[in-house]
Amino acid sequence: MADPETFDPGGRFRAEVAASQLVDPLPGLGVLADSLGIPVDQVVHHALVRWSSAGAEALLAAPPEMLIALRDAAAGDDVERVRGITEALLAGWDA
Repeated sequence: MADPETFDPGGRFRAEVAASQLVDPLPGLGVLADSLGIPVDQVVHHALVRWSSAGAEALLAAPPEMLIALRDAAAGDDVERVRGITEALLAGWDA
């Protein structure tokens, strides 16, 4: 397992994850599922698939947030942040 600090320098993503625990997404997803007549677990699965593939889709529409962060880190000579962002972009790839 990668060092979390290498993967997420400064812990910004981890802090966002922690903060998101204060919100229950199921009521909204439940309303959507009921409106469409499909099980809520299918809506949750779809939302996760869309979120996890958004990086590739965003490349077609606008500069993705991760690439902007990478550019800004490189411009600021923040080598540790560049490393962390690179690790995040390559997560799951066996290069």
